[in-house]
Amino acid sequence: MASFRLISATLARYGDRIVRRFESPFPGRLLVLAVLVGVVGGLGAAAFRYMVFGFTFLFFGARSQNVLVESVVALPWYYRVLAPAIGGALVGLIVVYGGEQVSGHGVPEVIAAMDRRHGAIPARVAPAKALASAICIGSGGATGREGPIVQIGGTFGSAVGRRLDFSASKTKVLLSAGAAAGIGGTFNAPLGGMVFGWEVLLGKVSKESIPVIAVASVVGTVTANAVVGLPDPIFSVPAIELASYWEAVAYVGLGLVGAIVALTYTNALYAVEDAFDRLPVGSATKPALGGLCLGVLALSVPQVHATGYPVIQDALVGAFSLDVVLAFGIAKVVATSLTLGSGGSGGIFAPALFIGAMMGSAYGTVLADAFPTVVADPTTYAAVGMGAVFAGAAHAPLTAIVIVYELTGDIRIVAPLVIACLLSATLSRRASDGSIYTIGLLDRGIDVDSRRLF
Repeated sequence: MASFRLISATLARYGDRIVRRFESPFPGRLLVLAVLVGVVGGLGAAAFRYMVFGFTFLFFGARSQNVLVESVVALPWYYRVLAPAIGGALVGLIVVYGGEQVSGHGVPEVIAAMDRRHGAIPARVAPAKALASAICIGSGGATGREGPIVQIGGTFGSAVGRRLDFSASKTKVLLSAGAAAGIGGTFNAPLGGMVFGWEVLLGKVSKESIPVIAVASVVGTVTANAVVGLPDPIFSVPAIELASYWEAVAYVGLGLVGAIVALTYTNALYAVEDAFDRLPVGSATKPALGGLCLGVLALSVPQVHATGYPVIQDALVGAFSLDVVLAFGIAKVVATSLTLGSGGSGGIFAPALFIGAMMGSAYGTVLADAFPTVVADPTTYAAVGMGAVFAGAAHAPLTAIVIVYELTGDIRIVAPLVIACLLSATLSRRASDGSIYTIGLLDRGIDVDSRRLF
């Protein structure tokens, strides 16, 4: 669309004026650029957040994600079915004009750019991806925000590196720095943003990347907080305690279950994607069809819409019974697979947290009923389950440990997280060469073994 080109050209023009000031080398230039990239990444995270709010209100009349379910169930059934389909149709049109990088969950496209194009990402991708993902989430698509914001921040970091004729390695570092700033600003998780940049994108920690990514992530988080005012922490959890040392064994079991659920989530997503690829319809139509199927599913389980953070919060305080959390978890796997597998736009992180919280809540409830003297609080397993499922799906245990700690704000959760996340990631990696981010890349011949920090 012409609007994408206009936005991209305008951003490029003003950005170029700023970046040109750094053409001459000087001591600390890369760190100063990290600050610039961090500010833009944080502003991008804040802007994308407001875009999601705007489209959520436009489609459902909900002024925030916290009241989305209540707003949805108050609408006529036919509108609830059609809204995600309309959103999917709009996403399909944006993909046609913005390019294939706009669809999907974002991170694989960034990894592909680092491996195949020396970190180069077309400037048009960022505004197109932001718009498509905001529409997808705002219309009820079962996705998250990390994929779009990785592309938004990463695109700017990449553009800076290429404009200044940096080497491929330095351009990749700036790309990762922009993505880290976006992650930190989105989840109020500066440490998580750093580790994501090293573990998921670069796959290594180096003297060159440590200060640049760290500075950008912190600056991005501070910038987003200055604009949005994110809660700290994002999720509120009961005080975490251990009833006995035997509970460590229970977290080993949670790591095993987390790996199974993560593999199920990953395989379901790609199985649905393959099914949609075989459909004899245009690529612009498939996200609308996926949205229609999602709308039908959400008639019974409206909690699967969008990121689902309020539902996760309820699970973390034990608000649901065993049968409810099992139903929610299964429905979210199906909903996310329909949304992203059909060509919708968004991230896989928030759905992984949702699925993990429901899985952990179910596991903790069963364990508490069977061994009441061993389990201190079954809700703790919901919080640890979030990390276990993401670690298993993404093969990124360090990122999972750090981000879930920052999301919950309780240092006592770290020990259970280490046990469950490391085991889940290890078992998942043994069962599958690729992660939820890299399975599609393996089919395209992109080596992911060299990208493994863990």
